Amino acid sequence: MEQRNKQLIIIDGMPGSGKTTCASMLGEKLTAWNIPSRCILEQEPQHPLFIHGYRFESLEEEEQADLYIGLLQQRYRDFVEERLQSEQQVTIIESVMLQDTINCAHHMGMNREKLIDFVNSLQETLAPLSPMLVYFYHLNVEGQWRFICGVRGNEWGPVSLHTDEDFREAGALWGASQAFVRSVVDEWDIPKLIIENRDYTWDEYTNRIVQFVEANVR
Repeated sequence: MEQRNKQLIIIDGMPGSGKTTCASMLGEKLTAWNIPSRCILEQEPQHPLFIHGYRFESLEEEEQADLYIGLLQQRYRDFVEERLQSEQQVTIIESVMLQDTINCAHHMGMNREKLIDFVNSLQETLAPLSPMLVYFYHLNVEGQWRFICGVRGNEWGPVSLHTDEDFREAGALWGASQAFVRSVVDEWDIPKLIIENRDYTWDEYTNRIVQFVEANVR
């Protein structure tokens, strides 16, 4: 298959926003449309876009920030090269670019200008895959944490939220990082669909997402 036909569908947003369900649904749709694809979920073992064998606690120091950037830039370059050579026309990837790569850097205190440069470099790296984006944006971030903990429980993965203060702190932390990511999303010149999740009307969101992807997958 020619390199120019390869495409990347990025599904992103804050935790519990429906990314995994959306990615799996789109994988099934692409199969039904006879489009060869691979769906890479966040929890996939040895995920191609995660740093393995090194744990970062803070990115406020320039040395740690530069190491984080360098390791991930290499992971993204390797990922793009592998996908360009793959048999699948379309790759779906959920959560990792914005939630894990960018949000985590924001949470760990990376300098804003350095983070913006890093984001720009990842966008350039991904360009050969003709990316498109489905982004779940939450107008009430604290409310989203309360909603998802009501569904999943107060402890899941790295999440442990029990008191009103816990939820307020999570809302403030993720509200700030979501605002940064939204500015990145708004400026990224690619096909994109932003789902502003007010009412959790999933059937409506699903229809919009399917129509968007069907219109943009070559």
